[in-house]
Amino acid sequence: MSNKKNLSFTESIEDRFGEFIVYDESKDKVDCISTGSVSLDSSTGISGIPLGKFTQIDGVESSGKTTLALSICKNAIEKGYKILYDDSENTLDYSYAKSIIGEFDNSLFTLVQPETAEQALEIAENGIESDEFKLIVLDSVGALSPMKEKEDDFGDANVALLPRLISKFLRRNAFLVRSKNISFVFINQVRAKIGSYVPSFEVPGGHALKHILSLRISLNRATDIKQGEEIIGINTKFVIRKNKLASPFKSFTVPIIFGQGIDYYRDLINFTEMLGILDKRGPYYTFEGSTLGSGMVNTIEYLKNNKPTLDRLIEVCYTSTHNIRTEEVVEE
Repeated sequence: MSNKKNLSFTESIEDRFGEFIVYDESKDKVDCISTGSVSLDSSTGISGIPLGKFTQIDGVESSGKTTLALSICKNAIEKGYKILYDDSENTLDYSYAKSIIGEFDNSLFTLVQPETAEQALEIAENGIESDEFKLIVLDSVGALSPMKEKEDDFGDANVALLPRLISKFLRRNAFLVRSKNISFVFINQVRAKIGSYVPSFEVPGGHALKHILSLRISLNRATDIKQGEEIIGINTKFVIRKNKLASPFKSFTVPIIFGQGIDYYRDLINFTEMLGILDKRGPYYTFEGSTLGSGMVNTIEYLKNNKPTLDRLIEVCYTSTHNIRTEEVVEE
């Protein structure tokens, strides 16, 4: 008893509630998982998706949300992290996941396909409490179906069932996600906003979800990537709609090749050209006075075979992020 009386205020509340209750500046550095895109990593300001925080990836259909999530999984596996992929849409094909991630130890990637919203959130909560997983992906919020919705007739009105469930889940698990340093990624769909005078969209899940996010990335399909007459992929435009860790509203496009995922080298070349790091004269790309190649294909091949140049290009890229364009975001 006498020893406890001699404890300072900080020591006493840590003794009572645990060490993570008091902010510690020495632990302030945010760890992250790369997205597999230099342009997106640079735009987040922290080189990827943060651990110990909630992140949301949202957008229209076929804009690359699941592909981006699987690219994050790929980089998490390379770090040796275990992943829980909560596929509430019940649409993820395991062979497609492997085509994006590559061959991996099955013990590092757990895929679950729940029937109801309650099951999906309970599995996610158990994953947080288990101390096994460093990355948990819920794909997607818009596909979660509460049990009451399944039991009722089609004509019954069920108001705000999903937002209430999501809000309760966030309140119960926000502390554990931070204290266990887990990266929790919500994938979300978009819905037409009813009653608006102009065409606009909103995302399901309620306001509590928007408030608790540390990072929110919105995707939209921009242009096709062609090889001759064949469409081999898409350029997906991203906007950092919310960022509690760096400056928000950064925007660019990420090239995604069908069946392969994010094209790392094409993304790097496009991004560094926009930043003014790579100079393009006619078909030739030059960097710091040296010619890298003629056209995209030859320049990619050069970078693949010249690691010192590649490393130097990436280094300069991350020091030039102040040149990333920003985009005004209209509130939903």
